[in-house]
Amino acid sequence: MDSQTLLVYGDVTVDIGLRIDDLPAVGLDTAATDQRITTGGAAANCAVAAARLGTRVDVVARVGDDLFSDHLTGNLERYGIGTSAVQRTEGLSPLVVALIDSRGQRSFVSSRGPASGRIPSDVYITLLGDASMVHLSGYSFQDPGSRSVALHLMEEARRRGLAVSLDPSALFAENYRPESGWLEGIDYLFPNLHEATAITGRSSPEEAARALRGLGAEAVVVTMGGDGCLVLDDNGPVRIPAITEFPVVDTTGAGDGFAGGFLAVTLAGGAPAQAARVGTLVAARTISERGGHTGSPYLDELGDLARSLGDEDLQEAAELLLGGARSGLSEEVQGS
Repeated sequence: MDSQTLLVYGDVTVDIGLRIDDLPAVGLDTAATDQRITTGGAAANCAVAAARLGTRVDVVARVGDDLFSDHLTGNLERYGIGTSAVQRTEGLSPLVVALIDSRGQRSFVSSRGPASGRIPSDVYITLLGDASMVHLSGYSFQDPGSRSVALHLMEEARRRGLAVSLDPSALFAENYRPESGWLEGIDYLFPNLHEATAITGRSSPEEAARALRGLGAEAVVVTMGGDGCLVLDDNGPVRIPAITEFPVVDTTGAGDGFAGGFLAVTLAGGAPAQAARVGTLVAARTISERGGHTGSPYLDELGDLARSLGDEDLQEAAELLLGGARSGLSEEVQGS
């Protein structure tokens, strides 16, 4: 099987994580019990999750020229992720302050900064020649500049016959208008239940998923945290239970990790239900550690976890990913 490349567009951010007992009331303050500074952002988290599972990944993003920019690109390159289309521009890098409470639930305060701007097409267009799939973050639709890049990538991917996936954000969902056509031709859509409900007005996961298919998405995966996820495509609905063997430490990056795991299996030839099972494991491992992708498993760990859980579907998916990784390595050796 030919090696598959995933092209991810979205935010690569400096994440400042503060653990607190509870959010303070207006006008008061509270002390953080722990602090972390990590690389995050929807694009980075998804890209790292897929890359750790053996997928070739390129990232399209916009960062600043401050002290953090080398840290951001270096974090991606550490996992073999291509950063030739990570554009540096004058100013501060995108920043997210994550407040994590005693239950591991997070609240975000973000400043997209340069991520909100447009990236010239000549920065990323050649990467589409090697891509098999384009993944878009819903945050990219938040501002006119980044939205123009997302729409151009979507248009070019369709023109070239590439698959397109989209992970909507809360703001994407709340501001979505059917006349925009943004969901038309999306091959894989990953809303959480809040986003699916906000877009469609339907309360149940299956009703919302069917409505999202009616808006143009082919396969819809509604993620529901501890209730697992619902996969809906031409084969009908499938419920995938959550994996609860790991502690909930920090829910930052859960959805991004799910998408990265799902897309890695999909590019390796797996079925949607199988891909969703891996996505749930990646999400569960991600939220068991601080940071948006610190806990995301490597391919060998995925196999070990699948065996320890006694999960045959996960074991088959791990073998599928391992076969794809071996194929990619073989191609690299032959081409050297």
